[in-house]
Amino acid sequence: MTRRNPDRYTPEDWKMAGRTVGAILSNRWLVYTECELCELRIRADLKRIARARGTHFVLWGRSTTCRRMGCPGRVTFWVRPHGARGDVAMT
Repeated sequence: MTRRNPDRYTPEDWKMAGRTVGAILSNRWLVYTECELCELRIRADLKRIARARGTHFVLWGRSTTCRRMGCPGRVTFWVRPHGARGDVAMT
């Protein structure tokens, strides 16, 4: 990323900078999930995801079921890049 002001990056720019789980790990970005139904937030274990799916696995555009017992909701992955204005939905 060549621009000087990270606060002006678009979600697409962040997606290109951290396309895979391996890239997100090397950038040391925080990733968490948030349930759309019960609003439970859990920090994503990127190292575990990398071991299970590989470092080339892509979280962008993915969703999974909520981990709270009994909740039928789906979660959205969010990334918190360094220098971003806020968290970026990985939709």
